Amino acid sequence: MSLFAVSGMITPLEMGVAIFAGLIFLISFVIASTGGGFQDLVKTTLDNDAAARNRKGVG
Repeated sequence: MSLFAVSGMITPLEMGVAIFAGLIFLISFVIASTGGGFQDLVKTTLDNDAAARNRKGVG
């Protein structure tokens, strides 16, 4: 007995939409990465972690 019944057939339109969505995601990721947003997030996270460790006397 199968838990999932999924059609293995994908139309050319569905394939085009999937490829388009994937490309848009990659382009958006590259733009966000070059903007430095992730670097700021990592820096803030590490700074907050260090401050929390100092308050607790750990490290």
